[in-house]
Amino acid sequence: MSKKIYIFIILLALLFPIPLLVEEKIKTIETKAEPDFINMAFEGDIMLDRGVRNSVTKNFAGDYSQLFKNADILKKFDIVFANLEGTASDKGKNAGSIYSFHMDPAVIPVLKGAGINILSVANNHVADWGLKAYVDNLARLKTAGIPYAGGGQNKTEAETPTIIIKHGIKIGFLGFSDVGPDYMQASETRAGILSAKGPNFDEIIKNAAAQVDFLIVSFHFGTEYKTMHNKRQEYLAHEAVDDGAKIVIGAHPHVVEDFETYKNSFIAYSLGNFIFDQSWSEPTMKGMLLEIKLYKNGEMAVTKDPTQLNSFFQLEKIIEGEEEKVVFE
Repeated sequence: MSKKIYIFIILLALLFPIPLLVEEKIKTIETKAEPDFINMAFEGDIMLDRGVRNSVTKNFAGDYSQLFKNADILKKFDIVFANLEGTASDKGKNAGSIYSFHMDPAVIPVLKGAGINILSVANNHVADWGLKAYVDNLARLKTAGIPYAGGGQNKTEAETPTIIIKHGIKIGFLGFSDVGPDYMQASETRAGILSAKGPNFDEIIKNAAAQVDFLIVSFHFGTEYKTMHNKRQEYLAHEAVDDGAKIVIGAHPHVVEDFETYKNSFIAYSLGNFIFDQSWSEPTMKGMLLEIKLYKNGEMAVTKDPTQLNSFFQLEKIIEGEEEKVVFE
């Protein structure tokens, strides 16, 4: 072969390369798409003292986790919120009421283990064992990694929204008590709760809403054992929505109350008791686990799961309901 022909062949090979007859292995990496919604659950009042404590001691050898034995559903949610009715502490002094609640600090890791990952600490029983118990309760929750809303070591902390980010959605939580104790309001130098009667109510909510994608406001309000909300509850809930709240969750009546859509928001006036020792009536031994899917675009779907306590104050069953798309006004 002449040198010219050889050079010509090389040039052709360079200009028109022949694919290698070797199978190229292409690696395919499958990525799971991030959900475009956050899946939350809201519970009613949790009180693990008095009759509940006695039952756990007598029937479950002191193991509080047995109260949640049938509540595995809680572990499927991104966020589980509840109201802790009283303090979990071994400090403080009883105020003297027969309705003073002072829970064993051992309940805190149990609540976390059950899937509860944020609590309201604004209610009418937080002062039952005084300020020392309240401060200790906050510290224990923080140590256990359970954030809280509705109170703080001072006014600044109480008014600052607790923020949880999941799937790229920033959710803020605020809590208020409308049923006292008024003397437990947080100040610049003292721990305490946020009161719905405070002069900066609107400003606090507006400031919080500006920091998050969606704001959830919880209230301890209403009249005990009433199944329909009152005018005061409606005023506060609507005011919170007008100030920027996307979801309003109520507690205190110890029974389930009605639900409402207002503007582009959803209101649950009371979810009743989740775990409590009020065995003297059927409605107080029932509650509602409220599931809410909140989408990035602001759309919402809710599922209402009725709950039932047994004679040991154990969650006997959570009946899963049907998911419903929320239609706003």
